Amino acid sequence: MRNPMQTMATCFEQVALFFPGGDPKSQESFKRRAAYLDSRNYSREVLADTLKEYHKRLGANSETLQMIEELREKETLAVITGQQAGILTGPLYTLYKAMTTIQLAKEQRKRLGRPVVPIFWIAGEDHDWLEIRETYFLNSDGKPFSCLLPGDGGGESVGHQKVPAWDRIEAQLLELPESEFRVSVLKKCRQLTEQAENLTEWFALTLQWLLQKWGLIFFDPMLPGFKHLAAPMYEQILKMHVDVREALTERTKKWVELGFDPQIQPTGGEVNLFLGLPERRAILYEDQSFHLRGEKEPWDLDKLNDLLIQAPERFSPNVVTRPVVQEFLFPTLAYVPGPGELNYWAQLGGVFSALGFVMPILFPRLSAVVLTPSWQKYLNKQSLTIEDVYGGLEVRRERCVREQDTLDIDERFQHFREQIKKGYAELKPLEEIHVNVRDWLIRNEEKVNFQLEYLKGKVWQAQRKRCGDQLKILQQLEDGLTPQRSRQERVLNPLSFVSRYGLSFVDQVSEIPIRDFSEHQICL
Repeated sequence: MRNPMQTMATCFEQVALFFPGGDPKSQESFKRRAAYLDSRNYSREVLADTLKEYHKRLGANSETLQMIEELREKETLAVITGQQAGILTGPLYTLYKAMTTIQLAKEQRKRLGRPVVPIFWIAGEDHDWLEIRETYFLNSDGKPFSCLLPGDGGGESVGHQKVPAWDRIEAQLLELPESEFRVSVLKKCRQLTEQAENLTEWFALTLQWLLQKWGLIFFDPMLPGFKHLAAPMYEQILKMHVDVREALTERTKKWVELGFDPQIQPTGGEVNLFLGLPERRAILYEDQSFHLRGEKEPWDLDKLNDLLIQAPERFSPNVVTRPVVQEFLFPTLAYVPGPGELNYWAQLGGVFSALGFVMPILFPRLSAVVLTPSWQKYLNKQSLTIEDVYGGLEVRRERCVREQDTLDIDERFQHFREQIKKGYAELKPLEEIHVNVRDWLIRNEEKVNFQLEYLKGKVWQAQRKRCGDQLKILQQLEDGLTPQRSRQERVLNPLSFVSRYGLSFVDQVSEIPIRDFSEHQICL
């Protein structure tokens, strides 16, 4: 299957239909988008008031509050990204998304000559517990270890989940290496954990602390003020659900025809909204009536609209309609997606059109790999590249072990096996003694060969121990750069490095050029 991120970066014209916001590499795209947004209206005062109240509760600094005040102005635009509320920010790519958003907003503020603010949409309405319940750190030996949230989430949205007691979290972080920053970082994490009222707030407080210099605005869609603002959009989605579904299906078909693997599989009956009563259920339209997934009771459109007026907080968008709700609420100059998001956004251009909008510019988040001094040294010592590590080091391990084999282990065992075979051949005349002798000889030879293979395995095991230092280096590279057999940025928590190097690590992330869409190296 084709890579959407790579195609967008190198051959945008091939996928221009799917990204109507325009080529993110072209400043003309941003100028056109800004002009389009100037023709639309937004509830800026209510947005700013609700955001200001929320951020005062978070203890936001003056930089962030000033960004929120700027949202009141008609010329202010926004660069937005989003993510689920992972433990202590979740994986590194969360930080990379946020920093790309901050830097792009800063760049466009200068280039367009008007206020552009960075916003992080926290997907607190999501109830996919498995996506957020675990995060990974590195211990003093460079081995990954996990930190888990207790329980199973109970089917509730993340924003309704209580924060666990800090002692339960800290007990899992005892393996963090000793450093000059470890104690202060854990102390700060305790403070933020005890301050937070739910997992969404815990996430916001932690990321706000890491990015305190840059004035990032956080958006929690579960706040009542925002639910009332979004209600007209939910009403429109209910009314236009057939058009939305058809637009999604049509654009998905074209995406597949170009050789891409769609992230969203359109299914019949989807209205693309959830209703919480209190458990979050998808609203479906089948047999000429609405109903909730898993229930048979029919709903009509009037009943849903009445409930929407009375309790808009019970409604929430799914992956198809969340971007459109974002477009309705904010003057979105650009959205910063990861690779998976970029793939499913490509399916949504028709959905935006069906609901009367134009998709924003999609600007891919930065991608990076962190290299500690020891990992840099190991790569140089072994004459390896990062791509070598990504490809797997099994061949290199085997080569290291065999290069240290000065006794020709395999050849000696092969020679011995041939001698055994010859010896059993010399016993073949004994088959005349009894009809069973032939079977005895065959079975005995098989047992001897089995034991010989076992012995050979033990000898190679001992040989690998003799090569322990080199194999340990290779293992540490894999643990650090491809933990859990995945890219580092998708697994390791930023605090793995903040606890060792302090907030200067975040400063280094801020220096990465966002317009180079290749993977960057953060050398510590």
